[in-house]
Amino acid sequence: MDKLLDSSKKSFGDWGTALSTNDLMLNIRKNLSDNGFQKGNSRLVFSVCPDDVNRLEEIDTVENSITKKYNGEFHLGGLGAYPMGGVSGIIAASHHPPEDTMGDDHKHGNLIFFVSPHMGIAIDDAGNELYGKILRPGQTKLTNSCGAMMGFLVALKECGSPEAFTIAADTTNTDPTRIALHYELINNYSDRLKAILSVENSNQQVVDLFKLNYDVVMNKINQMINIFLEKEKEHFKGKIALIGGIIINVPGGDRFVLKEISYP
Repeated sequence: MDKLLDSSKKSFGDWGTALSTNDLMLNIRKNLSDNGFQKGNSRLVFSVCPDDVNRLEEIDTVENSITKKYNGEFHLGGLGAYPMGGVSGIIAASHHPPEDTMGDDHKHGNLIFFVSPHMGIAIDDAGNELYGKILRPGQTKLTNSCGAMMGFLVALKECGSPEAFTIAADTTNTDPTRIALHYELINNYSDRLKAILSVENSNQQVVDLFKLNYDVVMNKINQMINIFLEKEKEHFKGKIALIGGIIINVPGGDRFVLKEISYP
């Protein structure tokens, strides 16, 4: 039995479907294929965290599996998977898909958006599961995953409430993702943050944090896609697929909690 996959299923409940990387790929490939998305007519657009643990070669990662099947990716995401590339990034990516030139009908290339924050689950010496932690290859101590979101949670707990949280200024304009991510969380999701602070079980608190992380990123992506489609309706004639969920970094390889596959 896959203990960590089973744990993910219990922790996330009916929020999404916890899958192994292999089962996820079977699901994605069939769904996309049934809707006309193939390697030869589509380009991936990732809004994921830049954390290298998501794409190290020595780990069976979700990102690497998707990239190999669909031939590379255009990146929008910053820390916490926040889509810092914005609408301009989507417009740029829309110029890159391979076009379907088979047969008599010329078809424009498609975009496959993959949107996913990530969180870790580690096992301590006593066999206990620690959510929000991982043991990275080549290291001997546990670290945060995702570091940006777990660091935000620590700071929020120290403040005690969203109202008391001060977003540290970026006077040199050298930390843009932190500013954008913290602004979204504090100013638009205060009630959700208060609910997270009230959760007593630390592992469940982390799960709820990353559910919120997902909603922040997915809501922003949907807003950007809508603006893109309106601005580029005369130029972009392809189709869009949207895969959303949360990558679970665990020893030996990723698991994935699939929230949705949709077609905006």
